[in-house]
Amino acid sequence: MSDSKKKNIISTVVPVILSVVVVISLAVSGHITKNRDELEPTVADTQAVVQQTETTPDAKVNIVAVGDNLIHNTLIAAGEQEDGTRDYNSFYEDINPYIKAADMAVIDNETLLGGSAFEYSGYPTFNTPWEVGEAAINAGFDVFTCATNHALDMQKFTGITEELKFFSNHPEVTYIGINGTEEEYNTIKYKDVNGIKFALLNYTYGTNGISLPEDKPWCVNMLEEDKVVSDIKEARENADVVIFFPHWGTENSHEVNEEQKHYVELCSQLGVDIVIGGHPHVLQPVEWVTNEETGKKMIVYYSLGNFISHQINLNQMCGGMAEITVERIDGEIQITSAKLAPVIDFYERSGNGFRFSVYRLSDYNNDLASRQAQSGATVEYFTDLSKDIINEEFLDLT
Repeated sequence: MSDSKKKNIISTVVPVILSVVVVISLAVSGHITKNRDELEPTVADTQAVVQQTETTPDAKVNIVAVGDNLIHNTLIAAGEQEDGTRDYNSFYEDINPYIKAADMAVIDNETLLGGSAFEYSGYPTFNTPWEVGEAAINAGFDVFTCATNHALDMQKFTGITEELKFFSNHPEVTYIGINGTEEEYNTIKYKDVNGIKFALLNYTYGTNGISLPEDKPWCVNMLEEDKVVSDIKEARENADVVIFFPHWGTENSHEVNEEQKHYVELCSQLGVDIVIGGHPHVLQPVEWVTNEETGKKMIVYYSLGNFISHQINLNQMCGGMAEITVERIDGEIQITSAKLAPVIDFYERSGNGFRFSVYRLSDYNNDLASRQAQSGATVEYFTDLSKDIINEEFLDLT
């Protein structure tokens, strides 16, 4: 082959080879770049992941709730000091380690905290010293349910105004069920605990025949279906967890009545997470209720009974402490534990009056039972009563 032909071939082939090399290089480069993009997210991608993690972190909240804080005359007298002051901290000192250990602790404020604006009184129209409320706060309670049948005991709205003054002195506490204005009546109470947002709803079946003030019908949350439905729907849209606290049921009955069943079904349909009831003064069952359409489970404590009182029937002396754990796991809210620990409303004679306290059943013993002012109290009786009412799935005797 002549030199001129060789030169022509080279001049033709070399550019082609170079072009192919360039194309292959670009393709390989593009492939590598693409893989690098897949393996190494951009700053924007990283920020998005971080933001997503930050908005839905795992979280855990331990809740305790107790029953009726029912302050009779003998309890009022028990806190009177020689210097004229009042101190009720001893009421709760034997139970408060369990209260203080919780992230949120709820007490049913059965009797109006009207304070010194009125004469202190017990049954049938109650007025409780502010110092009782302060003792409950000192024990660790930070949520007070106030919609009870005794909410209007002291001159209707006048008494509520005094109770609201008490809570205004304790902004660290969330009170629910009573209202100082119509705007407050129309405002759902929320509480953020460890990054989980709770809606807290409280209503009473009635006020012992005392009518609501005509010009202030909003001062107490009544257990009325339209109001309940409206509030739950709003709460469900804005909270991670909705807790419904009804004051309901038949006094001194361990049986659940038809009104309770109706509202439980309604709550389940509307997506409530937890129901915790008060008023009957005795324990009632605990159960899971499942929404048949969605499969969502709701835990229901029909009645926690009494927390502290001077009621005299043995079954009225055995109440319950709800122990509930709510967690956010991988962005999903779950109730991971729901138990009930029996608590004993203890009182013994002391001087001319009585000494009152509350014990977890696991801390109660037959020495205490022998000192109980009411005869017949034994550890065995309270244990058997608890087992008869509360399914073993929920019963915590430890």
